[in-house]
Amino acid sequence: MALTQLDETQKLSLRNRAKDELIRIEKLVADKEKKKLIDDFKEKFSIREIVYKVILEEHQFNKNRKHPDYLKVTMKQAPHALAFAGYDFDKELLTKLFGAEEKIGSRSVKKLRDSLTHSMNDKAVNELSDRYEEMNGYMDSFLNKIRTFDAA
Repeated sequence: MALTQLDETQKLSLRNRAKDELIRIEKLVADKEKKKLIDDFKEKFSIREIVYKVILEEHQFNKNRKHPDYLKVTMKQAPHALAFAGYDFDKELLTKLFGAEEKIGSRSVKKLRDSLTHSMNDKAVNELSDRYEEMNGYMDSFLNKIRTFDAA
């Protein structure tokens, strides 16, 4: 399939849309409080995901007898991978963390992080601001269970 070439007017329009988006995002991250909120949330999300992927990789290796090149995190495999490692996470908590809910106001931690990472629109930033404690609570519950496992 051949790439359609843009005429000069279309190119100018596209460059202006990209510039407008850059200005919008720069303005958003210039607000130090919002930037800190987003950065702190995404940092904790990353920590939680990295820790989870230790378990997921072993689960996938056990299932397929090879180490995966790429680990996709989904709610479908989360309960199985965590149970495989001996954890007894509540399915509701896992749904709040890994679920596919994208409705504004009830997005999962994963979907809110996706929105903040890939579009950083005002609705996502406002939802994070409104639900910051709730979202961190879900991630803290997960991390605390990992942190305090019974080593015996």
